[in-house]
Order: sequence, then C-alpha cells, then structure tokens
Amino acid sequence: MKRLVRIGSLLTAVAVVSCVTINIYFPAEEVRGAADKIVNEVWGDRSETPPAQAEPKGQPSSFLRFGLSSAQAAQDIDVSTPEIRAIRESMKQRADSLFPYLDAGQVGIGRDGLLKARSTDGLDLRSRGEVNRLVAAENGDRQRLYTEIARANGLADKTAEIQAIFADSWRDQAASGWFVETKDGSWNRK
Repeated sequence: MKRLVRIGSLLTAVAVVSCVTINIYFPAEEVRGAADKIVNEVWGDRSETPPAQAEPKGQPSSFLRFGLSSAQAAQDIDVSTPEIRAIRESMKQRADSLFPYLDAGQVGIGRDGLLKARSTDGLDLRSRGEVNRLVAAENGDRQRLYTEIARANGLADKTAEIQAIFADSWRDQAASGWFVETKDGSWNRK
C-alpha cells in the first residue's frame, strides 16, 4: 500500500511539473505597436513622437512558473495585406487636406478615435461641405482599417478592442494645438 501511495505521489509530482499551460490572449501590445506605426505613417511629421511602449502584461508570477512552464501563443499582427495598404494610402493622401481643419480646431479627434466636425465658424458653404466630406471619408477608412486588421489576424470579434487601441494612438499622436475629446465629452487643445 505504501508503495502505491509513493508511486501515486511521484506520478502526481511528475504530472504537475510537466504541465504546460497555453495562454491565448488578445495581442494588445502588438496591436498598439501597429497602431502607433500606422498613425505615424498617416500623419507623418505632423504627429508627435509616439509614447513609450509599455511592458506586456499577463506574465505568470514567479510562483506559478516554479512548477509550470507557460507557453504564450504570441501573434504577429499582419497590417500589410493589400486591403490594409490601400486604406493606409487613402488616409495618407487625405491627411494634407485635413490638417488645416485640425489646426484651426474645426475638426477634432473624438474619444472613439474618429474625427468630428467641431465647429463651422469662419467656413463658407463650400468649406463646410469639404469638412463633412473629409470627416466622413476618414472615419469610413478608419472603420474599414480596424475591421480589416481584425479579419486579417483572425480577431473578427475584437474589432472594438482594436478601435479602442487605435483611438489612444490617434489622440496621443495628435499635433500640438489640435482638439481632442476627453472622456467626459469636452474638448481640450493638446
């Protein structure tokens, strides 16, 4: 009987030590890096230096690593599909037309990362129409970009999370003097 208990204990110890846990997670840091790169590419010299990258979270504690090895399913984010490249190019071409309205405060960056027409003061009828057209086209491309990144990376159910990460990048990299919407819905100049 003692021998069976020892063998059982030994097998249990071996099983615990040899366990491998696989954590499949949403690759937030990889998406954040892709977002910062795309925003910087679209806005070029107009954007400020991207914020420092945070360390990845979700690592197991040293206590858990003692007996268990952890293999995380790291995922490279694909942002170079033909569809994504076409959307990025469209946004880059539109940026020069948007900058004067962003600089003047007539267009701002909403808390959801989408552009919003803030004010039409000082704009003639033709310019008002142009602001509305530019904002609608830019927001359409942004929404398509998030959807396409999610699709290309097998994260179709994570489009909202991708948009939230991009929203942070759009706001963080906004040029000085641009209006950014705060969480309470008010507007502040950056």
